[in-house]
Amino acid sequence: MIKVLVVDDSGFMRLALRKMLANDPAINVAGEATSGQDAVRLAQMHRPDVITMDVEMPDGDGLTATRQIMEQCPTAIIMVSSLTQKAADTTLKALDLGAVDYIPKMSSYVSLDIVAIEKELISKVRYWALKRPIMPLRRLSGTRASEKASPIAGGDLTRIRPPGDPDVVVIGASTGGPKILPELLAGIQPLACPLVIALHMPPVYTRSFAEHMASATGHLCVEGHDGMALQPGMVVVAPGGTDSEIHASLEDRFVLRVRTQTQYGIHPSVDALFHSVAKNVGSAAGVILTGMGDDGTQGALAMSLKRFPILCQDEASSLVYGMPRAAAEAGAASALMSIPEIAQKINVWAGTRTARSRDTREIRHDH
Repeated sequence: MIKVLVVDDSGFMRLALRKMLANDPAINVAGEATSGQDAVRLAQMHRPDVITMDVEMPDGDGLTATRQIMEQCPTAIIMVSSLTQKAADTTLKALDLGAVDYIPKMSSYVSLDIVAIEKELISKVRYWALKRPIMPLRRLSGTRASEKASPIAGGDLTRIRPPGDPDVVVIGASTGGPKILPELLAGIQPLACPLVIALHMPPVYTRSFAEHMASATGHLCVEGHDGMALQPGMVVVAPGGTDSEIHASLEDRFVLRVRTQTQYGIHPSVDALFHSVAKNVGSAAGVILTGMGDDGTQGALAMSLKRFPILCQDEASSLVYGMPRAAAEAGAASALMSIPEIAQKINVWAGTRTARSRDTREIRHDH
């Protein structure tokens, strides 16, 4: 039986969450808390497998409770937050503090929206209950590209490269992406081409995430918009709730085109972004990071047919080894790599010419 602690100051939301979770016979609501302080006390008392945590509460907010729980009795915490800028900012901070996931809701008082999140809630509770162990809170120092990458068994990484200097680097991620992407970008230098990210996030959240990454990494990180000109050195986060494609412009540059495409069930779709690169770009590289499901696999296959390399995060470093596994099993992955290794390869392919020349000399020396 999966034990869940529900934390929310709204009686309506506690009732709604309890009823949704009761629809799965494998889940038991072991307790309910109305404040952050209650959440910490009940987490220590019941030792639940999963906690659903409201973002804003009186008497100790969700951030304080998340930090204290991760320090005292590490537990899988899923944030339940509204689709507002403030809630998005707070949710991203909670992920930094150790929360593993989040579920956005339109409003605490819109019953139709509450029904709509039931499937996602149950799926994530079941997943994180089985994902053990949850590590205590620790501060991650940014991984630097200068760190030596470990070798990949059976692979010659010097042979993996785009057909020419890449016009763009594209990254796809889902669950775990908000934790991993800042670490990856910390190891990447400003690039000689744009970098575009499709991360499964709702509207509003992607703006907060872009600002968070800009602050954490020093990169020029922005939320994309339709018609945006993609410039070298830019890190563009595809806007939430819609799909983004890369198209060529008349000035021998590339622009972002944003529209919701009904053939994709998740937005922003990694497949949509990768397919557009395969269709419209002369040279590129793709990266698939941690995430549930298989979004990105078909787009990665299309890119690989153009001889564009696809680097997939390895299982050991993935919070959720779903999307990388799917791409690898489909034959789309050029290599399975850790975050430092991926950062190093991107720097070699799309970093400054000085860095790329130095790497080439080192490779030749090794041979």
